[in-house]
Amino acid sequence: MLYSTKMYNTGQDINISSERLLYHTMDGISASLDDLGIKIASQVVEATEAEHHGGLLSYCISPRPSLESAESKSHIPYKNILWVEPVTDDTGEVQNELEVTYAKASGKHSVKPTTLHVQISNYKPNITSTQELANYILSKAYKNHIIEPTVLVVINPHGGQGKAVKIYNSEVKPILRAAKAKITYQETNYHEHAVEIARDLDISKYDIIACCSGDGIPHEIINGFFQRPDKGVEAFNKVAISQLPCGSGNALSLSTHGSNDAALATVHMLKAMRTKLDLMAVTQGVGENATTKLSFLTQCYGIIADADIGTEHLRWLGPMRFDLGVAQRVLNRSKYPCELYVNFVTKSKQDISAHFETHHRRVSSSASNLESVSEEEDYVKLPTLTEENLQIKGPQLDESPPSSWVRIDDSIAKNINILYVGKMPYISNDVQFFPAALPNDGYMDMILTDTNTSVLETTSILMSLDKGLHVHNEKVHHAKILSYRLVPKLPGHNHYISVDGESFPFEPLQVEVLPGVLTGLLQGGNFVETCYSQ
Repeated sequence: MLYSTKMYNTGQDINISSERLLYHTMDGISASLDDLGIKIASQVVEATEAEHHGGLLSYCISPRPSLESAESKSHIPYKNILWVEPVTDDTGEVQNELEVTYAKASGKHSVKPTTLHVQISNYKPNITSTQELANYILSKAYKNHIIEPTVLVVINPHGGQGKAVKIYNSEVKPILRAAKAKITYQETNYHEHAVEIARDLDISKYDIIACCSGDGIPHEIINGFFQRPDKGVEAFNKVAISQLPCGSGNALSLSTHGSNDAALATVHMLKAMRTKLDLMAVTQGVGENATTKLSFLTQCYGIIADADIGTEHLRWLGPMRFDLGVAQRVLNRSKYPCELYVNFVTKSKQDISAHFETHHRRVSSSASNLESVSEEEDYVKLPTLTEENLQIKGPQLDESPPSSWVRIDDSIAKNINILYVGKMPYISNDVQFFPAALPNDGYMDMILTDTNTSVLETTSILMSLDKGLHVHNEKVHHAKILSYRLVPKLPGHNHYISVDGESFPFEPLQVEVLPGVLTGLLQGGNFVETCYSQ
C-alpha cells in the first residue's frame, strides 16, 4: 500500500523565513486557480508540463523528457509549485498578494526555482485570509507528499569525478531551499563512512535521506540501517532513502525520479510518493563466517562485472573505460563457468509480460485512487515492517539447495558470459537493463547470456540496452526469480563479483528477495516507464 503524510493543516500558521530567494520576481500579476494550477491572466509564465504527462516532466527517460510539450503558456502547474506565502510590505503587513516559488524550465532537461507575485481572483468561500489561500495552494501542490520535509543530505565529495559538492550547491540546494526543506548536510570522509552515519543516526529527526552521490552511498546507507540493533526495522519504516544524481552511476535516481539532472531529480523527490521497495539479501560464507548484506540494485558476474570493477584503474577515462572493457571481453569470447541454482517464478517471456502488466496496472490504479482522496480523508499507510520481514529464509551455502530450485544445465552454466540480477530498470544513463523490474512485486529479474551466442549477436544484444529491447532477443534468458545460488568455477585473480556496483568477495553467494523493506520515493508508486510500460 502507498503512504503519504496528511495535507498541510490550513488552520495553522506557516513559519515564514526572512531569507528571500535571489531570483527574478515578476510583480502584480492577476491570476486564478483551476484544476491544473495557477492560471495567469497575461502570457508571462512558460508552462513546464502538460497535465496529461502526469508530472513536471514526462517520467520516461528514453526518449528523453522534454519541457516543450506544454498545453498552455499561462499556467504554473501545482506539481511545479515549491512554495507559496503571503507578500508583506516593509512594515510586515500582509498584502492581498502571494509570492509563488515554482520550478521553471532551464534548458531542455533541467529546471530552476523562480518567484512570481500574483493576486488570485477566485478561491473557496471558506478561505478568509491570504495565509489560508497560500496553505490551500500548498495542499494542492503537495497532495500526498510531505511539506517542508527534514532532509539529511549525505554527499560523497569525490563523486561525479569530484564535482558532487559543486552540483549540490548549484542545482540541489536552491530547490531544497525554495521548498523550505530543513536541511542537514553531511559529507563522507572515507569508504563506508555512510554505513556508520546510517547505523548511528537519530532517525526521529529526518523524513528523507538524500544521497548526493552515485549508487555507492545508497548501498552504504541501506546497509548501515541493516546494522542497527533491530536490523533497521524502525529506520526503514521511518525514513525514505533517495538519490540525487551527483555521481557517475545514478541508477536509483534514473529508475525512481526519471532524470540524471540533479535539479529536476530534486523536484521529483519532493513531489514523489513514499512507496515500499523490495531489497535483496546477499549471503556469503557459512556458519559463523556467514555474512549478509543488502542489495537494492544488482548483482553481477561475468563480462559486465569484470569490465566495471576490473577497470577501476582506468577511471580517468570516464565511461569509455567500461565500454572498452566490455568490447575486449566480448571479442575474446570470455566465459565464466559456474554452478547456478535458481528458484524460478516465470517459465516464459510471455509470463513476464503478463506479470508486469497486471502488477503495473494495479499499482497505477492504487496511486490514482490515492490522488483522488479528498483533503478531509485520511491517507492509506504503508505496511509496517517487522524483524520477521528481514529474516533470511534460504539454506546455508554448505547445504544442498531445495528440490524446487533448478540447477542450470552445464551447457549454459559452463559458458556464461553475462549473469545479471536486478530490482530496478536502469543501471546507468541510457542502459535499461531490467525493463520488467517492479518496485514491490517480491521478485528479482535475472538476465543471462552465454558464449553459444556469436560475437555479432552479443554485440546486437548490448546495442539494444538503451531501449530495453535486449530482453526480447531469443538468445537472452530472462526470468522472474525468488532466489538463486552462484558458485563461481574460476580462479578469483582478475575476476569480480559486483553488488550494487561494489566489489564483493569472489566466492559462492546466495541471494533472496526481502519484499517491501525499503521506503523509497517514486512517481505515482511505480518506476519510470520502460519498454514494458510504454
